[in-house]
Amino acid sequence: MEAALQWGLNLIRIVQSYSNPPLTAVMRIITGLGSSVAYIILLPLVYWCVDEKKGMRLGLAVLISAWINITLKFLLDQPRPFFEGYDLSVGMVVERLGGFPSGHAQNSLVTWIIIASWGKRKRFYAAAALICLLIGFSRIYLGVHFPTDVLGGWIIGGLFLAAYFFIGRQFENQIDDESRKGISLKKLLERGGLRLELIVMALAAFIMILYRPNEEAIVPGGILLGMTAGYILNKRYIGFKSSSGFSAAGAEKYIAAFFRFLSGVAAAFLIFEAFGTIIPKNRFADHYLILYFLRFAVTALWVYAGAPWFFRVLPLPYGKEEA
Repeated sequence: MEAALQWGLNLIRIVQSYSNPPLTAVMRIITGLGSSVAYIILLPLVYWCVDEKKGMRLGLAVLISAWINITLKFLLDQPRPFFEGYDLSVGMVVERLGGFPSGHAQNSLVTWIIIASWGKRKRFYAAAALICLLIGFSRIYLGVHFPTDVLGGWIIGGLFLAAYFFIGRQFENQIDDESRKGISLKKLLERGGLRLELIVMALAAFIMILYRPNEEAIVPGGILLGMTAGYILNKRYIGFKSSSGFSAAGAEKYIAAFFRFLSGVAAAFLIFEAFGTIIPKNRFADHYLILYFLRFAVTALWVYAGAPWFFRVLPLPYGKEEA
């Protein structure tokens, strides 16, 4: 393994020998396509303005993939190229967690291949592959990952996609299947009511944070709780659909979608920052992690339930949706 890391470090040095300020700026932009900021923009955009069902499935896929990635980083605890014992000078971006597998490589593959699958055309898959290759290369260029980290991220992302497209689809069919012998899981949850559904989602979030309850590891669990609870509330009480509420056509429709997205994200940012003011500065305080968890849960709840309600009832520039 050490020989592979040294080979990777030499490759990074060769790549960086061609570095220059304009190219570095481009690589920072490309690597940003696989950052958490990109998903903060992309996932609400799909959920609010494209298709709420696809947005929910994409959000769950990205979230579970991120959780798997973070868990593997803690379990394997692999170095990065700029860690002590390697080459401090190659790191153009600062990262705290271990290097293997690359989260940018893994999560971008999961995200863009799923999006490409909606179009069902070769050129969409080609574009998705190009984006993933550029993001992976940017991580090597910026010196934050060994090539083996990127390759590992792609392999794990590929395995996740295989489960998503094949096992996941069969599981969905089993959930929805109303067999003659009994009742489907979907119907069972519906008959159990809102309380049972929320308990199941809370249990899933608890399992996600069980291994290592720290700042990085509890974020996916908090988002999962807020996301799933919000989606359930939307389906039961709000009835928001991303395709409805746009009375305009052509370019005006895209302007309307922009106003919807802008207002929703602005409110999410305010909620996130406001909640952050009540979190203690001392990270070792007893209730620090609980409030940190709730910060992400509440913000996700706004995205998946609060904002949809907001879009339905308020007469904003894009028009009020008819109930």
